[in-house]
Amino acid sequence: MIRPFSLPDLKSILQIENQSFPKSPYDWRTFLNLHYLYAETFLIYINPSTSPLEVSGSGSPRSQDEGLGVDPEQRLPPQTKGCGWGTIGRVNTNDGRKEGKILAYIIFSQDGHIISIAVHRHHRRKGVGRELLQTAMKTSSLRKAWAEVRRSNQGAQAFYSNMGFQITGLVPNYYGNEDALIMEWTPADSPPYPSRQK
Repeated sequence: MIRPFSLPDLKSILQIENQSFPKSPYDWRTFLNLHYLYAETFLIYINPSTSPLEVSGSGSPRSQDEGLGVDPEQRLPPQTKGCGWGTIGRVNTNDGRKEGKILAYIIFSQDGHIISIAVHRHHRRKGVGRELLQTAMKTSSLRKAWAEVRRSNQGAQAFYSNMGFQITGLVPNYYGNEDALIMEWTPADSPPYPSRQK
């Protein structure tokens, strides 16, 4: 199940963040700011068959995060823009029922910039990140989506490539001592719902 982030989710999101980006995780203030700026496009993935108390963990290298993730050392600061830009396809809300474990989150801007995406370390490479990114790609009015990826991060490049993204540019020294590749997807270039490659 995918639904918008709400404040009670913060503890679980911080645990996933610290697992995924142990060297430079976003803190709670950053997530609250992102929630304020991107209330409609800060989404979480919930496994309804698990207990919400199961989230735990310690760090794992960012390069192993299912090929996902924009390095928070150089993520661009959020830009304040309007939020009422259309609906998210296939989003559920919690009507007071007890939900399952939060497995992942994605935050993206209304113009398609993937600000951050992370998956719980025990649920990577199971299609969770793919489903979240597909949800972003299916958003009404989205004309493109893009993310910065380390030049050395082959996993991230493969993930985005399998989702229909193409390398469209390079930013020298974006990560300080490493270049960033710009990977971009547009509906005209590829189908909006790519099939999973075997």
